[in-house]
Amino acid sequence: MELSDVDWLVMRARSFPKNDPYSAKAWLITAKSLYPQSFVIQFESYLVEKTAKNVDEAARNLQDMLQNFPHEPVLWSEVHSILESLQKEPQDQKVSFLTDLFAAIPTSTQCLMVLHVSESIPDVLDRCQLLLLAMKKFPNLVQEHGLKLVEMLLKEETKSGIVNNPVNCYRKLLVCDVMPMVLHKGGHLEFNMFHLLQKAIEFHLSYVSQPNTHDHTTDTESTKLSLKIGRVGGGFPEMDLQVADPWGNLFRLLILIGQRLNWDMERDLVMKNKEYQIQALQHQLMRAKVTGAEINNKQILHTAMVLFVYSMVNYVSFIGTDSSSTGKSIDLTTNHPVPSVPVVLLEVFNCSRAGASVPSRSKKQKLDVSAPTIHCSSGIASPTAMLQAFELAVKCFEILNSTEEMKFEFYHLCQNWRKETQSMLSYFQTDMCIYQGNYQDAVMHLQSLTVPSNSKMKVRNSLQMASCYFGLKQFAKACEQVLDLVDTIPSSGPMSSTLSADDSTEEKGETKSGRRLLMLQCLDGEVLPFCLHFLIAGLKEKLASPQRTDSTLAHLIILLQHDWPKHESTFSEVISIIQMHGSFTYNTFFSYVHQVDILEEFAFLDTPEGGKVNLDIMPISTKALAQQRTVTRGVNKGVKEDFRATLEKQVSSAAEPADVLIRRFLKEEREEILKNFV
Repeated sequence: MELSDVDWLVMRARSFPKNDPYSAKAWLITAKSLYPQSFVIQFESYLVEKTAKNVDEAARNLQDMLQNFPHEPVLWSEVHSILESLQKEPQDQKVSFLTDLFAAIPTSTQCLMVLHVSESIPDVLDRCQLLLLAMKKFPNLVQEHGLKLVEMLLKEETKSGIVNNPVNCYRKLLVCDVMPMVLHKGGHLEFNMFHLLQKAIEFHLSYVSQPNTHDHTTDTESTKLSLKIGRVGGGFPEMDLQVADPWGNLFRLLILIGQRLNWDMERDLVMKNKEYQIQALQHQLMRAKVTGAEINNKQILHTAMVLFVYSMVNYVSFIGTDSSSTGKSIDLTTNHPVPSVPVVLLEVFNCSRAGASVPSRSKKQKLDVSAPTIHCSSGIASPTAMLQAFELAVKCFEILNSTEEMKFEFYHLCQNWRKETQSMLSYFQTDMCIYQGNYQDAVMHLQSLTVPSNSKMKVRNSLQMASCYFGLKQFAKACEQVLDLVDTIPSSGPMSSTLSADDSTEEKGETKSGRRLLMLQCLDGEVLPFCLHFLIAGLKEKLASPQRTDSTLAHLIILLQHDWPKHESTFSEVISIIQMHGSFTYNTFFSYVHQVDILEEFAFLDTPEGGKVNLDIMPISTKALAQQRTVTRGVNKGVKEDFRATLEKQVSSAAEPADVLIRRFLKEEREEILKNFV
């Protein structure tokens, strides 16, 4: 086939080797003078300059072609390649050259290139990414194209059928990239900002609560867990759904929307660090709440909602539930250590509290000056931050449920939460109910949780269930939960005595409400002493009961040996009851009582000064043998001698460790202990 003159000139230019670009240029200069309107010659000149890495010349040729040949498909294919390179890391010379080439083109031409290519891209997500790139480089485009981009992403998310999964590529682009830019640089915005803010809350909350989102232990896992979504066509790189600072991004959106709506807040708040923003938003929320104006309702609702989801997730990650990042050393969304075992919130009941009336559901306690004090065990990391997160979450939850309108909006948002987030909310609500003294509600939440039988959370849930049953004065159920726990928890060392046994509120400083709560780690050294606390408090309730038996007194005495002499005052009360009654029977006494002070007190009870109490505490076999000897040695003489001998032997013998003894007692006497609460 015969070549045209233009094709022949291009062929001659291409015939020269790459190391001789000047000869090729000479032929092309001649060709341009002969055929100035030929796109083929102009494009070949551009390719020669591009091959020679001449940035300025190549940019000039490209600009001329865009002005003179705006409808050539080959030209726009080249422009597409250049724009694609802008979204890649400049790891090789080709990408680096194309980036420099684009930078050398005048701004007006750059803008034309981006907009023209974006209109021709069939894939909506690729088109949105390119428009976003254009708006970042040319801020004047935000006002014209920002709303269009928002609408495009919302429509495509709905059309794609993945709207029920908030963590998707369209939502990520919308709330992390487009919305901040449009809110910051756009002019008059005609869209429902609150609707978009709720979309943002759904995305960030689902993102931080999805399984394994934060586990970046290896390069392979990081690639797998980054949730990249590829697309057919377009040629643009896959979109990484990782968000470096999800909470910081959500707070910035809230602040930008608040500034757009003229909320009362600092003008430069969006430029402050996250901790400062949280404090400022809390103060703003309280001010708006006090004002109580109708126009503040939306501000109160959405500020409280954002602060609630942040503090709730933060708190649940501190307590290390199965729904948070348990097992990882650092939670990357909150940047604090993740506990290796769950942390549990429990109420410390004393005799007066256990006998108090249960708060009615219609008169739930509010978080105020009468709120209980929470003490944390020494092994808990960052206890102050954990309690601050909990208190903020409770405040916000109460605000979100203070009016029917807010309840409706909050419930509507919760309906769209994923399973993991709903689980977090249930754990928080359980702790909040315990904090407020709403034990019946707490039991309902605990019963609704699905916890594997071998899970660490089983211990946590059983402890809280026992605490709630105790608060409801259902002592039999509480005792059964405790005894089941003691049976399943293996012994790994001595029990702790810190913040776990029955400290009186007088010793620690009783709050106005007379209630005190503890945060404990679910370790046997901390859990078992608290189990004893429940049993001791429950048995103390029976001291003034007509159904009290000698076994009740004996069981209480045995348990009081833990952390002796901490409970010496309670022991004295028991002794006074025995003296008043004049007799005491418990034939397995010496199997479980080794505490010297207690043994000496019982020896004293046998004397005239101690009230000459009739003590029947010898083992059955020893008692029978002694009674046989009374025929020749006088009535009761053998019994008294054997009683004294047994006491002396018990005092002088090597004592069994108290925790081992009490474990054995709880296991061997389980059914007898339960009878105290029937």
